[in-house]
Amino acid sequence: MTFDFNNFNYYPNLRTRPAEVKGYSELAEACKDAITPIFTLGAWPRQDDTKLSLSEVITASSGRPIILDLTSDPAYLTKDTHELKNPSSNFKEWREFIERIEHPVIPVVQITEDSKISQVIRQARHFENSGFKKLAFKINSFSDQTNNIIAALSALDSADNALVIIDAGYIRDTLHPSLAGSVALINSIREEVDNAIISVTSTSFPSSVIPFVDPKSKGKSGVIDMLETKLFAAIGREAVIYGDHGSIHSRVYPTKGGKFIARIDYPLNDAWVFERRADTNSQGYISAAEDLIENFPEILEDDTWGAKKIVSAANSEIDNMRQPASWIAARVNMHISRQIDLTSSYVTDEEDFDDLI
Repeated sequence: MTFDFNNFNYYPNLRTRPAEVKGYSELAEACKDAITPIFTLGAWPRQDDTKLSLSEVITASSGRPIILDLTSDPAYLTKDTHELKNPSSNFKEWREFIERIEHPVIPVVQITEDSKISQVIRQARHFENSGFKKLAFKINSFSDQTNNIIAALSALDSADNALVIIDAGYIRDTLHPSLAGSVALINSIREEVDNAIISVTSTSFPSSVIPFVDPKSKGKSGVIDMLETKLFAAIGREAVIYGDHGSIHSRVYPTKGGKFIARIDYPLNDAWVFERRADTNSQGYISAAEDLIENFPEILEDDTWGAKKIVSAANSEIDNMRQPASWIAARVNMHISRQIDLTSSYVTDEEDFDDLI
């Protein structure tokens, strides 16, 4: 099986959490063919290892390649992820774990605080010469991993065998510094490996929609501007491949109890719109869906799984969509589908460039 990172215009970065996996799993077959997602492997609810997480992702991908990373988030770490991050013998546990997966998996090269450059290089060389013969590197939040990655990338037989993912994280409050940091990293990498394949990923979806509620709506609706595509446009479509977090807020906060608000989000080209209701029963979702369709009738013509769930809700057919996680899955599904359409037919907008640079 041949694989070329440059054949894809979009790399969504997701976590092995039920809502994100569900949103991906319900994509149309053509949409799944158009992307190779990066999944960060972590704990599945009520599980003490990653076996079920990995199984769910493999099932969702239906035989298609996935890029696999390991979580560093304390809330989703398990005993086996601790072991897989052990740098001993050039990350032997991680290498053997990847080899045991009976599915086309592209591993993210692991780098820890106590790993040596030689261990990272040998790990990368191993992946290039075994299995799928492709690998990825990930730079999180402009960390000090860059020298390790440049050294390992330079040691490969071909830079085309690797994808470098620069994850700018949550950029809503840091758009200009994130742009400057991303460009600096890209330049640093390309100075050493001029043909490196790089994807820049980010998210601007907030942890709370309250600041975006329209005061005139009495707390019921609002618009969230999307910044991921602006960051990408400012860097330059010729320089990197687009990536995002699938409309998911990238930071994890401790879960708090209490009532939830019934809310449905709908992705547009450059924003997310939402309707929210204080009702936590079916009627709250029904009302939210009705108003979304009234304001955005194109939902009726949207053939994504998520949009169809909005139409069903407006028709009082809620079935298993009574929980917030179900509607997060719907948003992920619609967002990824829309970004696939957009990235397959870019139109240069010079105003976006001027606004940010």
